[in-house]
Amino acid sequence: MPDSTDQAQQLADLFTQLANEVDAFRNAHYDELTADQRADLENKIQQLYDFHDEFAGDAIQNTLNAMQGDLSQLTSITTQAKEALHHLETVQRVVTVASAAAALAEDIVSADYGAIPETVRSLAQAIQPPPDKKAAGP
Repeated sequence: MPDSTDQAQQLADLFTQLANEVDAFRNAHYDELTADQRADLENKIQQLYDFHDEFAGDAIQNTLNAMQGDLSQLTSITTQAKEALHHLETVQRVVTVASAAAALAEDIVSADYGAIPETVRSLAQAIQPPPDKKAAGP
């Protein structure tokens, strides 16, 4: 079973991967995006990278100790968010997922334990396919 330090590193790495996915989307659709959309995505990307840095720092150990039982859920939801980005088709959905992931990371880093369950739910909701996509089959 991985210890909290390993889990913190995994979480930090997942936020970096999520930032990379959003950045790849932004670059692939650069001409389709407005200047404001590009700037918004760039800000979200930087925020996700910043959260990686904070998770990798020494101060995060205290937060990880306090939320030990929640790390598997956080790792799982962040992994699902990264995977969902591969399937997103609209700029708004990418922004929504990136925003929800950034909000979750912010609550974790700031040890806002009361807000974490809601931001986990928000990220879980953001990565769900829209109702018309759920019904569509192969």
